Amino acid sequence: MNPIFEAFELAAQYRQLAELLAERHDDPQIIEDTLESLSEPLDARLENLAKMVRNIESATRGVEQTIANLEARHASLERAAQRGRQLILDLMQTAGRERVTTALFSMAVRKNPLTVVVDDPAALEPEFLTHHEPPAPTPNKRAIAAALKAGIAVPGVHSEQGLRLEIQ
Repeated sequence: MNPIFEAFELAAQYRQLAELLAERHDDPQIIEDTLESLSEPLDARLENLAKMVRNIESATRGVEQTIANLEARHASLERAAQRGRQLILDLMQTAGRERVTTALFSMAVRKNPLTVVVDDPAALEPEFLTHHEPPAPTPNKRAIAAALKAGIAVPGVHSEQGLRLEIQ
């Protein structure tokens, strides 16, 4: 078979595997069958899998950046809309107009509900205060890890040693 066609076929097989992983196919049999269809030596297969992982990680960073850009754009558009509303309100108030009707819109100046502004919280009587429950304490995992590392038994916890793959 032509080496160029083999490369395209391998790329398609790895793309299919990446899609299976992205779609959360946790069925080990499907993934195993896909891996078995790759007809290359183990080292080459591992290298290609590492390339696939790097591509997925790169795409993840791109998605995160796109989300951040979209969130910034969303906030900017909300501020622009608020400024536009304030401009319309100011113009209507300056003109002394309570209501304006155009071909497309009907605009009216309305009063908001009363807002409570607390100037001095210390001056409030107890019936006007809400007492909140403090947050429950959370385990200090760094202190627990340090104690376990020092050989000190900590009741109610245990340590586990996991594995990870490092790709350099």
